[in-house]
Parts: sequence; structure tokens; C-alpha cells
Amino acid sequence: MRIIASNSINKQRGVSKFGLLILAILITGFFTIGLKVGPVYIDHNLITGICQDMIDSGEATNLTIAEVRERVSNTLRINNVVGFNLNNIRMSKETGNPVITIAYERRVEMFGNLDVIASFDTVLQ
Repeated sequence: MRIIASNSINKQRGVSKFGLLILAILITGFFTIGLKVGPVYIDHNLITGICQDMIDSGEATNLTIAEVRERVSNTLRINNVVGFNLNNIRMSKETGNPVITIAYERRVEMFGNLDVIASFDTVLQ
């Protein structure tokens, strides 16, 4: 049977209460930021995905900007995305190929008077 020296017991300390409190605050902060900012990027990927699919399939060549906005609006309504202004979608045709530009900003309130601003400027060809 081994006898444990008192010196080795002092070296085996765990996390203090203060350390656990700091760790809990950091984890809570990361989850809060992720749950508020994450949906903004998911919505943007949905919008750009819709427009890119229209370009890739060749549908955008025959559509007007109003029809493109209507298709995006229908998909956003189905996916319960609110707060997107369809006027942020612009379309031009360069050498017969459609180019869709999506440029907008989203503001997400974090804590009190602290906001996060996500700025998107995407060009799809």
C-alpha cells in the first residue's frame, strides 16, 4: 500500500468556483451571440442559394427583376424569413448573361445598446 504524500495532494487542485463562473459566462456569451447572429447568415445563404439556382438553371435569363423578386419572396415566406427588403436584389444582363446583385445590411441587437451589423454585398453570375 502506497502512502500519498501531502505535497502531491496540494498539486491536485481542481477548478475554483471563480473559474467555473468565468467559464459559464464565456459559454453563455458564445451561445447568445451564435443564436442571434447565426440566423442572419442562414437567411443570407438561403437568398443567395435561390438566386444562384435560377442563374445555374438558366431561368434568370428569361425572367424580369420583378419575377426574380417574386420567386425570392415566395421562398422567404415559406421559410418564415422576415425583415428582408426585396428592393435589395438587383439584376442586370452582361453579354446576355444575368448578373444578380444582393446588397444589404442586417442589424441584430445584442445587449442594451450594443448591436451587431452584418453587411452583405454578393454578386452572382
